[in-house]
Amino acid sequence: MSRRLGWALSLLATGCATTGQSVTPTFTYAPPPGSHWVRTVKIVTETTLPGSTYRQLVERELVWNIGVSKEGDNTLVTQQLQRLAIRVNGLDLIDGERMPGTNLSVNLVVDRSAHVVEVRGAEDAARLLNGLVRPVSGGDPGDQMFTLDAVKEIAVARFEMVVRDVVGHPTAPGSTWDVEPDDPAVQKKTLAVDKLEPCGAATCARVSTQYVVDPKRAARRAMRSAALFLARNGVNPAQAEVQSATLDYKDEIVVEPSTLIDHFGTFSQTAKVRFVGASGQPIPVEFRTALEQSSAFP
Repeated sequence: MSRRLGWALSLLATGCATTGQSVTPTFTYAPPPGSHWVRTVKIVTETTLPGSTYRQLVERELVWNIGVSKEGDNTLVTQQLQRLAIRVNGLDLIDGERMPGTNLSVNLVVDRSAHVVEVRGAEDAARLLNGLVRPVSGGDPGDQMFTLDAVKEIAVARFEMVVRDVVGHPTAPGSTWDVEPDDPAVQKKTLAVDKLEPCGAATCARVSTQYVVDPKRAARRAMRSAALFLARNGVNPAQAEVQSATLDYKDEIVVEPSTLIDHFGTFSQTAKVRFVGASGQPIPVEFRTALEQSSAFP
């Protein structure tokens, strides 16, 4: 059965009832066993000093083969790394030709409520990825580009953001709802279904997220990032007075409502901090992290 036909049948089933009352279709996590696709994840981390030519840019691209199967009552999502590319300030550190083989995978066990109950392979993946990067970057062993938390962020946190925050909520365009933020810097997190749109052989929902940020907590987080940057560049953070600090988030996903298979997603965070140096000169620093993922289907 094609995804388009399955989606249409699910809407027909949920939209009609024997009592004559319509039932609002909701997002459902039900990727068909045997499904497989290729997901490309691009992560850009950028540090700039507005008003100057300084720019530190790190780009990472990971291409994963995704597969779905059943494991008892749970769903097993396999994520096997197919390609890795890393660029720093436009220079290739790894351009995909140095692959660790077919054993690098991070697999998720997802229960019937769409919660990740087990993560397999994240620690080994972090070790293997850092082993690839360090010989070509000349980095210190303690300066890891792929920490265990970073690997889990790529493999788990974004999965949960795509699935957990929308499952069970209405798919109709214009629907909105609030979810409990898992970030202490966020006071309120609101999702909205912007529209339904074709996506290949399926029909998808485009869902955007709006954040209300706690100013004090956001400022503290932004200042921690800025302090680390200043220290690495020979400036004592204790001698730099903070004038202002802000933190901004923007998220958007495109998913199939009846399966929650993701077709596209963007997640970004921007921190801006303005210091005053010991001699009174202003030091504006901006940090931007953006993750974009897209899927290709056979």
